[in-house]
Amino acid sequence: IVHRDIKPSNLLLDVHGHSYVADFGLAQVQGDAELTLPGDMLGTLRYMSPEQAYAKRIVVDHRTDIFSLGATLYELFTLRHAFDGKTRTEILRQIAFEDPVAPRKISRRLPEDLEIVLLKCLSKNPDERYQTAAELAEDLDAWRRDEPIKACRPSLLQRTAKWTRKHRTLVNSAATTAAISIVALVSSLAFAFQTEKKARQEVETKNTQLATALQESEGRRLSTLASLEVPRDP
Repeated sequence: IVHRDIKPSNLLLDVHGHSYVADFGLAQVQGDAELTLPGDMLGTLRYMSPEQAYAKRIVVDHRTDIFSLGATLYELFTLRHAFDGKTRTEILRQIAFEDPVAPRKISRRLPEDLEIVLLKCLSKNPDERYQTAAELAEDLDAWRRDEPIKACRPSLLQRTAKWTRKHRTLVNSAATTAAISIVALVSSLAFAFQTEKKARQEVETKNTQLATALQESEGRRLSTLASLEVPRDP
């Protein structure tokens, strides 16, 4: 079942500490034909995943609930919203392009492994999240038992992708500037090559003319010497 509206008010605790998920008004059953189609913007704004925020443009599957649960746990551990924009537009922009503040920057008492788990849940790309709730549960249980978790911090490539998403305007401007610079450089090199080629051709032409003039001069000199050596009256 894909709940599509995981949030604090839909998670109930009894006196024994057992948790229950409530309000299945937006839920869909795995395998339904509709589940494979991009859906409308459904769910509570601050806890919806990027694919929910995009609406109708990206397929929403079970990994959306993992993102929403990550946003809920983030709020539980930091007492702050993962996405704290003041307006609907600002919140949607944060969900789509900005990563939440690292939990340990808010509370240094939070264990590092738990921060890694939270940030993995909140990955923009569904493929970079836990792929099942069972995987998330295993890492949480491992953390509770003081055992190594399977999740790890984002790779350099993933961090670069996140930075690019966050600074999309800057990246686009830099790419445009780089493209213009490359075109200008290529044009400059082509102009310099043509100028050098023309100068080389002019030098070759002058050398040819000079060689011809020297040959003609040598020919006149020899003719003059020959005429001086011939007797006037053989």
